[in-house]
Amino acid sequence: MSLLVSADAEARLGLDVLRTRLNGHARTVYGRERLAAIEPSSDRATVAGRLERAGEMQAVLGFDDPLPLSSAEDLRPLLQRIGPEGSYADGEDLAAVGKVLATLRALHGYLKARQAKYPALWRVAQRIVVLQAVEECIGRTVDDQGRIKDDASPELLRATRTLADRQGRLRETLMRALRAAIAEGYATEEQPTIRGGRAVIPVRAEAKRKVQGFVHDVSSSGQTVYIEPAASLDLNNEIRELEAERRREIERLLRAVTSEVRQRRTEIEAGLDALGHLDALAAIGRLGNELDALVPALNDDGAIRLVRARNPVLALHFHREVEHARAEGESVEARTVVPLDLELGADFTTLVITGPNAGGKSVAMKAVGVLCLMAQCGWPVPAAPGTTFPLFTRLIVDLGDRQSIQEDLSTFTSHLAAIRQMLAEADARTLVLIDEAGTGTDPAEGGALAEAVLRRLTARGVRTIATTHHGTLKAFAHTTEGIENGSMQFDRATLAPTYRFQAGVPGSSYAFEIAARVGLDEAVVSEARRLVGGGKTALEDLIADFEQRTQAAEEHLAEADARAKEAERIRADYQQRLGNLRAERDQLRTEALAQAEQIVQDANAAVENTIREIKEAKAEREATKAARAHLEDTKEAIARRQRTVQQRVRRREQAQPSKSSEAPPTGPIQLGDQVRLDDGATAGEVIELTAKDAVVAFGQMTTRTKLDRLTKVGGPRPQRVEVRAPKADASHGADLAVTRARSRVDVRGQRADEAVGEAMRLVDEAVASGLPSVEILHGKGTGALRQAIREHLAGRGDIGGFESAPWNQGGDGVTVVLLR
Repeated sequence: MSLLVSADAEARLGLDVLRTRLNGHARTVYGRERLAAIEPSSDRATVAGRLERAGEMQAVLGFDDPLPLSSAEDLRPLLQRIGPEGSYADGEDLAAVGKVLATLRALHGYLKARQAKYPALWRVAQRIVVLQAVEECIGRTVDDQGRIKDDASPELLRATRTLADRQGRLRETLMRALRAAIAEGYATEEQPTIRGGRAVIPVRAEAKRKVQGFVHDVSSSGQTVYIEPAASLDLNNEIRELEAERRREIERLLRAVTSEVRQRRTEIEAGLDALGHLDALAAIGRLGNELDALVPALNDDGAIRLVRARNPVLALHFHREVEHARAEGESVEARTVVPLDLELGADFTTLVITGPNAGGKSVAMKAVGVLCLMAQCGWPVPAAPGTTFPLFTRLIVDLGDRQSIQEDLSTFTSHLAAIRQMLAEADARTLVLIDEAGTGTDPAEGGALAEAVLRRLTARGVRTIATTHHGTLKAFAHTTEGIENGSMQFDRATLAPTYRFQAGVPGSSYAFEIAARVGLDEAVVSEARRLVGGGKTALEDLIADFEQRTQAAEEHLAEADARAKEAERIRADYQQRLGNLRAERDQLRTEALAQAEQIVQDANAAVENTIREIKEAKAEREATKAARAHLEDTKEAIARRQRTVQQRVRRREQAQPSKSSEAPPTGPIQLGDQVRLDDGATAGEVIELTAKDAVVAFGQMTTRTKLDRLTKVGGPRPQRVEVRAPKADASHGADLAVTRARSRVDVRGQRADEAVGEAMRLVDEAVASGLPSVEILHGKGTGALRQAIREHLAGRGDIGGFESAPWNQGGDGVTVVLLR
């Protein structure tokens, strides 16, 4: 079921521009005809199928190997012409058929290999019958240019070779006769020629009886006659016979191949239809990718929801600007379409858009109309995910000035004709677009008429968008259920439109401000303000101020939303890092205990070996007894060391703060304290502090925030975590230590010599541990600590360099040392 569209609505909304662009993207006449036949549909299954195929084609064109679809000739006139038995096609026609059959075979194979990825496109390609036998038959007979191949049949090959041999002999015979005639002075030209289909030599007229042969022609001057020498007569006759034989064989071959094509005409026509369908889909996909469009969702609740939608006609206009500039060798900055976020049909069914002239009201309304048409044509729409459309059964538009001298229509009567159609035909599945409602007549009467029409349409549930400058309609929309105000934002500072739509807010026309800006006499503008009256001026000022405040609030909200997303990203990042650190800690603990256990096992093995050796040596009882006592003491000492390591590791684990068991610390936040941002789960370190805000480091990232957004969760962290077991004496040779090198040190508040010493120790530890880099937090202040530390770093040969941290990670207050 097609969507019923009012007269010239497609052209007024710009769908014809999109059709022209699609036509240019098509590669075949079949595809262009298919595109021209597409009409907006109201049938859900039809539209859903179109959208599914278009989405798959976008994926093919955007992410897969090239689609094997090039230009193809229109074979339908040929197929019609060769329908009668006995008719046949020439070589060029058959070559064209062969190329199309090859294209159909390639398309079929391409989509068959990808049928799991593109099932909807495969269903189209399944209509193609691969006629490889016919294609090969054509290929054996003619080449790509349509010339008959000499080896198309044994008979043709024999005739061709014999003909070439006889033509060679004939040329030799003619050349002998011509050279003899020249030697006798009977001829002057040096090459034979053809006259009447026979090979002849040119001879002077006065000598024609001197040369034996047959005269076939005389020159226009009468001074030259063209004679077929008697010696070449038989050869010429044989050549004529061979040429006739060759023509008969070629005709026989063409008839045979044409018969093969004729017998498969039905399958070929079905393939051409599928080719046109796929070509049209490819054109739709190319347009979709050009517009960065997506396949929209369909809904049954009758609501239009546009998310960052763009007017496709305006987008193509901007594209053409860039293309034209490039063609002229010029450089131009590409303009972009301001996206539109709009909803209609859920909470309200009528939207009244107000705002200044040239502010984008009509463009926004037309965008809604053309996007609905695109969706119901089954084309991708330039919008973001979340965009969804209902399926309308009727679209009625009243756009632009339709006055006509021939039809005796004024602007107002043309509007009335459109309104009459709306009131007669519109229902809840109708989309109505009215540009400049209430214009063309007395403002008070026009506004009242527009209000009555909108009230009637709203009562029926008609989805309606109307643009207007009438102040009465703004108030009407504000107080009437089912109707909502909307406006196009305007920058009062620059008196320039932003082209951004905002729902729920009426817009001011800014007529006086714009008039003053373009240089209209200030006294005239002031007089106009006075004539309008203080009440209306105050209302317009109130609307403009409210609009500005709303715009500012939206900007603050967007900024807050961006900050919240960034904070969530940081929180998630550091949650992951915290998990990694805990896993690393557990691994180190496990490795340390395993090493200690291994040492004990090795020592026990040594003890047992000693005892065995003593027994084997049959030492004296007293010596054996003393040795065993000494070994038992050694085993006990090693066991004590093992218990010591285990106890210290356990104490270190128990010393870790627990959110569930440890009471939150109190007192003011100080430098070095551990804090959390609002209700975040990740703790950071305060590295800079003022009376109202602080800079908090979350690992390698820093952020500045207000103090009242921070929660203190702990005091300064120890800068080094070390778990070291007592070193065994030389006889045992066991050094049980678990050490983690530092990657950051805070030297703020220290003297220069202390700070330098601490910084160099950090670098030494990091070099020994193989760390890639370390950070020295010295603060900005006067720069004395930074200078002293960097002077010492510059003299070291075991580092790769140093630099200030990024601005959001401490900047000049932190030196990052890159290690070799």
